[in-house]
Amino acid sequence: MRRRISTFSFIAPAFALLALVLFAPVLYGTWFSLQEIRYGTPSGSAGLANYARLFEEPELAATLARTVLHTSASVILTIIVSLALSVWINQMRPTAAFVVQTVVIIPWIISTVVAALLFRWVFLNDIGLAASALRALGIPDVQILASPAGSMAILIAVSVWKRIGYAVIILLSGLKGIPDDYLEAARIDGANGWHIFRRISLPLLKTPLLLVAIVLTLSNINTVETPLVTTGGGPGDATRVLAIEVYERAFTIFDLGGATALALLMFGANILLVIAYVRLSGWKA
Repeated sequence: MRRRISTFSFIAPAFALLALVLFAPVLYGTWFSLQEIRYGTPSGSAGLANYARLFEEPELAATLARTVLHTSASVILTIIVSLALSVWINQMRPTAAFVVQTVVIIPWIISTVVAALLFRWVFLNDIGLAASALRALGIPDVQILASPAGSMAILIAVSVWKRIGYAVIILLSGLKGIPDDYLEAARIDGANGWHIFRRISLPLLKTPLLLVAIVLTLSNINTVETPLVTTGGGPGDATRVLAIEVYERAFTIFDLGGATALALLMFGANILLVIAYVRLSGWKA
């Protein structure tokens, strides 16, 4: 009994901190979403009215579809590109590998707002490097943000560029952790590089890939800075995703009840996505 009490005393501060920064806001947000909000203050119980109001809005379905498109495309492209980069870096000499890793990681370690602004200035601004290069080649200026498809493509490109550094770090660590004996045995048996990657490296990267997929999915769904700075949700509503919907409800039209209800629904969806990833991957500790 004394040993159990002693063990609990070690983990109690961590649980208390977790309850303070995670569970308390969720519980308060749940209560807040069930209230009728007037002038930013709860004025009485509203039941599920805030949630019902969300499902009565036909625009929300289109916003959800855009969020799914942006998130799925960003995650898939980030994993493909980062996996290719990780394999390439793993075969480099140490000095060259360090230089490439540094370049790849820079967009990830800087602020999301700064990264989005840099991308916008370089590739989208009329005086950016990309526009200057196109003019030097005789290609007229292309207003990518003027079309819905172009805006979504740019938003996906920014999301991939910003988060690829994290994915490379995790996947490269997984590749470094594969014992050389496995690879050497496969080469002795006559396996080529593609067979070694598909039969040995990729299966052993299952846990890093799962971690990367979960983090990238949650990051793309919940981050408002990237779409807000890059496209602002435009043109029209072409890149208006759920994160922007929550932000504008809370800080533009001051629908705090609806914003809180939508944020809690997104929180529940995040949990379900993590569970689905783990179950579908068949991951075991």
